[in-house]
Amino acid sequence: MKISNWFDNQPIQNKLVLINVLVISMALAPIVAMMFGYEYYAVRQDVIQEIRVQAEIVSDNAATAAAFGDTITASEALATLRASPDMLRASLVLPDGAVLATYHRNDVPENLTVVPQLKNEELTWSRFKLSKPVYLRSRFVGTLSLETSLDSFYRRVFIYFAVILLTTIFGLTMAYLLSVRLKQSITKPLEKLLDIVHRVTHEQDFSVRPEEKRTDEIGELSRAFGGMMSNLQERDERLQELAFYDSVTGLNNRHFFKERVEQTVFNALRYQTRCCLLFIDLDDFKTVNDTLGHHIGDDLLREVGRRLSSVLRNNDLVCRIGGDEFAVILENVKDLKIPTTLAEKIISTLSEPAMLQGHRVSVGASIGISACPDFASDTATLLQTADSAMYVAKSSTKNTYHQYGS
Repeated sequence: MKISNWFDNQPIQNKLVLINVLVISMALAPIVAMMFGYEYYAVRQDVIQEIRVQAEIVSDNAATAAAFGDTITASEALATLRASPDMLRASLVLPDGAVLATYHRNDVPENLTVVPQLKNEELTWSRFKLSKPVYLRSRFVGTLSLETSLDSFYRRVFIYFAVILLTTIFGLTMAYLLSVRLKQSITKPLEKLLDIVHRVTHEQDFSVRPEEKRTDEIGELSRAFGGMMSNLQERDERLQELAFYDSVTGLNNRHFFKERVEQTVFNALRYQTRCCLLFIDLDDFKTVNDTLGHHIGDDLLREVGRRLSSVLRNNDLVCRIGGDEFAVILENVKDLKIPTTLAEKIISTLSEPAMLQGHRVSVGASIGISACPDFASDTATLLQTADSAMYVAKSSTKNTYHQYGS
């Protein structure tokens, strides 16, 4: 028996139930496909952007280590990728091709620790690979390569698809139950339903449907869209946090420091005020890491960050810009004695031993000071002069400071 003949021989109540279900199914099908396609693309872009942000942060943190061939600091920078469960492996390769540091997830074989360097990015159905040049003050110091799986992406897409599928099934079930209800009370809506059947079967007007069913489906779509927007907002806030804060100390990181120091120099030149920059490099920090372990080193960095914050003015800013390097930005400095006095306070407070997990730990600090517009008329010069002053302090007696131009 042909389907058309079978359909023609059905009672009108059964015809209404079948037509309602078919109309709603055809209306929901393109909507679900569009939402799933959009979510698939949006989630994939978000995952890729998160990996790019991670690569940016790690390359900033590892730049100094790559420049000086510091394997320990570079390994620490790569170790922060452990926070991402999908990160499979990463490697930092020097310009001469030597591998400075690697990271790999526990289930990745040892012989696959080095990620092949790509031209830029490579995306497959299960992997995303990225190679990024690492620069320190505009000087190429190495290449950071990452490889991550897309397992979390497919989990999120699968969950979203399951939610959409369950929502659709729920809507169709409700439509079916409502049609059954209408079949039981067919007296008043009979003419309207017969008219819909006529328009659908003879005019092929599949846009016609009962108003109450359209309202229910719109409500479901609105809730799904609201949930999607909430997820996007949470991911944006998370990306902002990863982009501007150091995961170990909680201080602002190098990325935030670069933006802030440029704005500070701009304001100083525009409003004819003075700003100062202090570069702080911890003395003997590597010894602490080597002898007591990285966990003690991280505790020490947190303690250093806390002590630095305790001696600053309310409008001063401290950032962690490298493995054991910090920077302090001072605005509206009226006297050049202010940064030197602050440097003395910093050296004094950092010289006091700290008890970290039962260990008595002491470090010093070499501090370089520069000022704008006294010794620099732009951001690059300010960074260069402060860095030069810091190396003068470090190459003399350590645990001291040097002001550029003095």
